[in-house]
Amino acid sequence: MKTPVVLMVDDIQVKTAMDAAEAECRERQIRVERYPDMDALAADSAALQVADMLIVSSNFPCTRAIMQAAPQLRAVIFPASGTETIDLAAAEDLSIVVGHGADPENAESMAEATIMFVLVLLYDLHKSERLLRSGQPRPEKLYARMLKGRTIGLIGFGRIGRAIAVRLQNWGASIVAFSPNIGEKDLPPGVRTAELDDLIRQSDVVCIVCALTEQTRGMIDAQKLGLLKSSAVLVNVSRGAVVDEQALYEATKNEKIARIACDTFVVEPLPANSPLRQLNNAILTPHIVGHTRDAIDAGSRTLIESVLRVLAGRPPTHVRNPEVMPAWQAKWEGAPRLVASD
Repeated sequence: MKTPVVLMVDDIQVKTAMDAAEAECRERQIRVERYPDMDALAADSAALQVADMLIVSSNFPCTRAIMQAAPQLRAVIFPASGTETIDLAAAEDLSIVVGHGADPENAESMAEATIMFVLVLLYDLHKSERLLRSGQPRPEKLYARMLKGRTIGLIGFGRIGRAIAVRLQNWGASIVAFSPNIGEKDLPPGVRTAELDDLIRQSDVVCIVCALTEQTRGMIDAQKLGLLKSSAVLVNVSRGAVVDEQALYEATKNEKIARIACDTFVVEPLPANSPLRQLNNAILTPHIVGHTRDAIDAGSRTLIESVLRVLAGRPPTHVRNPEVMPAWQAKWEGAPRLVASD
């Protein structure tokens, strides 16, 4: 029987899951090769020729050329939920299934972290901290605002957006959502829809939780930011490229937005000279705010499960491109299973 071959491209954000998957693979006599980046992977043409699976994060582009160079490739697996860097059309053309870490813990952790950001911004927690640390007296004019009575706008209504809406149902807030694919019948109780411009105009809190696609890239530009109330706060836990960062900096610096919290940026890590770092009304975190130990543990289990499922001739646990399944099953139906089915 052919020795299964799994190729991994390292990324610190999903290292725990990759380490766990590598350990499981080696215990089962599955060959594993790891690379620092996609260039190093592409240079190893011999390994690509025999690769059965590629594990990669959304920080690296998985192109048609890479997949074409691997004629035995059955699957590309992303340990986390984001898959925006793979050419899905090429994967479909080549009958390659794409798996990802769409675990409940992932979306739920991000939902909780987003709500934490919202509360910290509304209550301006860091200003209260600065007052104490600098020895200033309590201000005469209070600045904190309750979440109750506010309008929360969710840009994107996938798993994270829905998890936020469900958790906010008893907070007394008005929840409005925008997504091109949203349908009224799919809405949880208390959630209504609006067009993007209307959502931004009426919201006290705007949460960006959409996927990065060609349609959403740069979607929140200067014009859209100009629609915000000056008292509004904005949270971005989506992808940095959804927002025009320079326009966001200008709007926040000039207090056309009250406060912002960003966990993702166009360039990561955020460069030391980024003007966003100069803002005292911004919370900036290094794409880690929703990465709980619970989500990482779940992601590790799912990655291992997906690897073993694919090598046993079954689809990964969470399939990103279900439309490819008929062709994928036809292509691999008669192929030998590379590991025993559990």
